[in-house]
Amino acid sequence: MHQKVIFLDIDGTLILGNQGPFQFDIQQIQKVHNFGHKVFINTGRSYSNIPLVFRNVSYIDGFILGSGSHVVINGKTVYHKLISQDVLNKICHYYLTNKNKWCVFEGEFYNYAINDFDKSMFVTGIVSIEESEFFSKEYPFITKLTFGGQLNDDDERKFLEDFFQLNSFSDYFEGIIKYENKANGMKIVLENLGISQENTLAIGDSMNDMEAIRFAKIGIAMKNACDELKQQSDDITDDYLHGGVGKALQKWVNTSC
Repeated sequence: MHQKVIFLDIDGTLILGNQGPFQFDIQQIQKVHNFGHKVFINTGRSYSNIPLVFRNVSYIDGFILGSGSHVVINGKTVYHKLISQDVLNKICHYYLTNKNKWCVFEGEFYNYAINDFDKSMFVTGIVSIEESEFFSKEYPFITKLTFGGQLNDDDERKFLEDFFQLNSFSDYFEGIIKYENKANGMKIVLENLGISQENTLAIGDSMNDMEAIRFAKIGIAMKNACDELKQQSDDITDDYLHGGVGKALQKWVNTSC
């Protein structure tokens, strides 16, 4: 058996909102792990925003977080990229003067928010930011930023693009540290494990999964994935409501002795 490393997105792949993960998907993840394959969560979320069902469980070997800006293997951080205090404070100042939009700074252990935010999107409690120099007093490990609404303002886009790659979704957008992506995180995992790219499989649904799908030997898009991702994928599995992850693992991962 060739040991594989499996990289799984969360949102739109294993869960969506308060739906999922579903038992069939979990059972199949456990099965491939029991047969010796490695399983990593590969997500735009920070560690503080990982659903509890995926934390401290034997069938998850680690996490690629913030779309590559933080990599954890067997509970140990092997790579991280920090947003500078200066940049964090500039963002605080910008959004504290824009009361029409919320911003959440996602960290390793805590999240920090400006303005009223969508609480359903976040796992842990969030510290409220009321002053522009908040991050001068403390400097937490911030992996990514999440912003409410759409990126419709050219000034806002120009301001953020100096620091981040921006990915838009239906009712929010995210800021990923420039030059970080899910494929870079996958490379770091493979280097640490001593496993070839030829033995990788990735599953995802959105544009921030594009690099992961292209990098993996087998890149699989969910049925509910965006068209651009489907076009770059080796296969399309079912949607997140109908065991898409579990079905893909059954089809593509060897679980024989």
